[in-house]
Amino acid sequence: MKLSQKIIRQLIKEEINEMCGDMQSIDMGIEHDDGDHEGSMAKRQMFKTAQYAADIFDMIEDGQEFPAWIQSKMTKIADYIGAVKHYLEYDEVMDVPGNRKEKKWSDADHDKQEKIAQGLAKDNPDMPKDEKMAIAGAQVNREKRKRNK
Repeated sequence: MKLSQKIIRQLIKEEINEMCGDMQSIDMGIEHDDGDHEGSMAKRQMFKTAQYAADIFDMIEDGQEFPAWIQSKMTKIADYIGAVKHYLEYDEVMDVPGNRKEKKWSDADHDKQEKIAQGLAKDNPDMPKDEKMAIAGAQVNREKRKRNK
């Protein structure tokens, strides 16, 4: 599969926006303590990744061709970032212990999640319920973030 310059730019831009929003407003906000540092390490890695992606985005010229191995790497980057994002969204939605933040969902949010999941069940009857709820919860979270911007 050959990726056009336009598609590559769009993929990078979407991933940066989903991960970080406006690059100028990124606040590392890392708290230092003597405990486990996985969260701060992950934030540093994602910040560096976002910076690299922005740099690469600026380096790519319209119409530029890439070897297959570069196209493959860019596809993997998008897949990996998406997988991490969806994992974190799933934890947030499903009240998994150790979540990043306390839940701030109203009853209306839970009702909307259930309604979206029921719609998914009609279109995808074989999809597991937890997957439907995760997808529905992610949609509710996206809508909440859009409203709060």
